[in-house]
Amino acid sequence: MTTENQDAQLARIIYHRMLSTMKFTLDLEEQKYLEKGRQDERYKFFKKQLMSQTYDNLRALFKDLEELKMLELTSYPEDVKDGYKSTPSGGSGYANTKELDEWLKTVNYRG
Repeated sequence: MTTENQDAQLARIIYHRMLSTMKFTLDLEEQKYLEKGRQDERYKFFKKQLMSQTYDNLRALFKDLEELKMLELTSYPEDVKDGYKSTPSGGSGYANTKELDEWLKTVNYRG
């Protein structure tokens, strides 16, 4: 990983926003099942599908950004399904490449 600046880590920013959106969506969906809430089988099915789709899409997005030389895998044993981490990558498993960090400096982005 080229920088320890957590605020400028593209994968961290994307990952945390997507997890927040997923959590918000699950909280909204839970309201439909007031009698059983999270114990309702329909909610459990919805949650499983939403989480699977979100994680699969995040992995695919990070892979695409890796191919574009914007991100690289970290040395941390992280996977998006494992949740938030205190590492610079935030649990995404990816960090900015040197090239992206250099570009961010030219636009004076949080760095």
